[in-house]
Amino acid sequence: MSCCGETAARHLTISQKDIDAGLQLRIEYTGGRGVEVKGPITGKTYGFSGLRRVSPVDPRDAPAILRNQRFRLMGTTRVTV
Repeated sequence: MSCCGETAARHLTISQKDIDAGLQLRIEYTGGRGVEVKGPITGKTYGFSGLRRVSPVDPRDAPAILRNQRFRLMGTTRVTV
């Protein structure tokens, strides 16, 4: 049985061009206590808590984070620098 986030992540196609243009995935944390997750590809630390359940995540880190059933994919967003 796969989690909804894993299923959505498999069907989402993201190119390097999208990543370079600032595409981020919005991931929701459904757990209780606050957590910090280190992205396995970028090394960036993502913080989630009861007050900050949805956070933008680099698409290269998202598949590993979405393997945990407490996270699910909410959509995409563009981050402007």
